Amino acid sequence: MKILLFSGGIDSTAIAWWRRPERLFFVDYGQLAAAGELRAAQSIAKDVGLPLDVRKISLRSFGHGAMADGKILNAQAPEFWPYRNQMLLTLAGMAYAADKVESLIVGSVAGDERHPDGTDAFRSTINRIFEVQGGPKVEAPASKLSTEQLIEKSAVPLSVLGWTFSCHRGEWACGSCNGCIKHNQVMDNATLTRSSR
Repeated sequence: MKILLFSGGIDSTAIAWWRRPERLFFVDYGQLAAAGELRAAQSIAKDVGLPLDVRKISLRSFGHGAMADGKILNAQAPEFWPYRNQMLLTLAGMAYAADKVESLIVGSVAGDERHPDGTDAFRSTINRIFEVQGGPKVEAPASKLSTEQLIEKSAVPLSVLGWTFSCHRGEWACGSCNGCIKHNQVMDNATLTRSSR
């Protein structure tokens, strides 16, 4: 069984369409945008016909950056929440420990290396940690693709992408955070690319 860590954003949605994992895993860990992400994740899961597992745990008091309304640690990536991907993978490993899970899929794309937990070195290390504990393999099938390349490779319909949500700051898109800016640019480019064919 393959499990996709699912945020309801463009990258994880394109991977869900492309790779068709057995289950999608969403965590409300106290991020400011949790309600908007969950609304998108539920709509997308229904649209693509994949089961969505939802867990909630309050970790806001451990958070940093724009996603937790905390201290900004990295001016280049104000949404950076240290150890977040490690935490999400650990929670997924715990949630499915009793199941026969072959791999946990993460939605990292080219450019995510600006976050320490978006690098090949991080994924290699976390794989060793999971291996020691008899856990599943961590995969990042889009790590060498830009978001635009991932959309094209996955052939995800624009109607499905229309459900996606990428804001870092709240339940409704603010339009000015890095997540919203990327989301709007990618959707504009995808729409132009598809309409020019």
